[in-house]
Amino acid sequence: MEWAQQIIEQYGYWALFAGTFAEGEAVFIAAAALAAAGLLEPWKVIIVAAIGAFIGHLFFFAIGRWRGMQIINSFKFLRTHHSKANKVLDHYAHWSIFMFQYLYGTRIVAAIMFGCSSIEFWRFFLLQTLNCITWAIVVYAAGHFLGIAALGILEHYGFIGLMVVIGAIVIIALLTWFGIHEHKVSRKEPGMNRDLDN
Repeated sequence: MEWAQQIIEQYGYWALFAGTFAEGEAVFIAAAALAAAGLLEPWKVIIVAAIGAFIGHLFFFAIGRWRGMQIINSFKFLRTHHSKANKVLDHYAHWSIFMFQYLYGTRIVAAIMFGCSSIEFWRFFLLQTLNCITWAIVVYAAGHFLGIAALGILEHYGFIGLMVVIGAIVIIALLTWFGIHEHKVSRKEPGMNRDLDN
């Protein structure tokens, strides 16, 4: 978040546009937090973020129409997220455009995959318009709340107190992630053992 805040402070709305174009929630949340501190205009942050995400989606959709799977197979990052994005696209065809917006790491590959699909351009265009506007409002609200909370902690407990809270949140997030990962592994082990027995 610190690097994102520095970029926003230095380059302003252009950095926000570039960040949301390339799937950068950290830049958007940093901009929302700065808006909560009165350093940026809230309505401008929402509009720029929505436009950046929208244009990014159309750009990668066009790439998908051009040479989608060839490009996905050429980059490790896109190949890594392709299978997860493909499962969501298969199971939730009508809602997947909205779901991918909140699945970090899948938005670019999803837009390319939509370009590879049979979906009509104007349908994609209209759904993404609604999608990007609602996403910008939701993420801005979250970032604004975090900004206000951070300012309150900073005012009452100082910079060290803020760092302690951020550190505690990071530790909790990591423990949660590792707990979920271990749970998935433990669920797979019985099946693996049955396979070995056979």
